[in-house]
This record gives sequence, structure tokens and C-alpha cells, in this order.
Amino acid sequence: MGYEIKWVQPDGVIKRHFGLVTGGELIDAVAKTEGDSRFDTLRYVINDFLDCTGLTATSTDVEEIAAIDKSAASINPYIRIAIVATLPEVVAIANAYINDPFNTYTTRAFSTMDEAKSWLGC
Repeated sequence: MGYEIKWVQPDGVIKRHFGLVTGGELIDAVAKTEGDSRFDTLRYVINDFLDCTGLTATSTDVEEIAAIDKSAASINPYIRIAIVATLPEVVAIANAYINDPFNTYTTRAFSTMDEAKSWLGC
């Protein structure tokens, strides 16, 4: 259904996904974040799926996101990614991304925002 991107100063971004989320929306959120002028100084991303009611992303979408991120890592390799989710289909896609051979960013999945923020130190 949608997402919103909130830049957190000085060096973070929270992408909140809500409703029924599509693979296209995931890819669009990645492209908008990595195309932003603040991307060069970005150090962490929180992908918040706690308000997600379903996910229609495929393994092909995951591979595309990982490939986009691999390219972006040549510009900014210092980003850590936290994925916050409890829905089984989102957790499965998160694990697929974490284990994708093109994923170059340190990425972990969490079930709460507090756990994610603690790991990121924010």
C-alpha cells in the first residue's frame, strides 16, 4: 500500500512500510533513498515493517534490491541496515536479502524498533 521515508539527522533514515507492500514499492524506496543527496553521509537504514499487513515481493525483487545496493556501496560502503518485522512473509524476504550474495551491507533482522535502534546505536 505504501511507504514513507524519514531522514533522521545527522546520518540515518527510517523507511516505514505499511499496508500490503509490493516488491515495486520496496525497489522504489531503495532507489529514492540511494538517489538522495544525503546518501553519501548515510550510516544506517531502518526498514520498519511493523505496520505491514502483507508482502507481495518475490525473490527476483530481493535480487534486484541487493544488486542496486551493491552498486550504491561503491559510493557509500558504511551503511548498516536493520529490518524490523514480525510477519512471517516479511521475515522470510528479510532473510533472503540478508543472505543474498549481492548484499554488501551489514544487515540484521529484528522484531522490535528498540532492538534495531540498540544495535545501530541510535
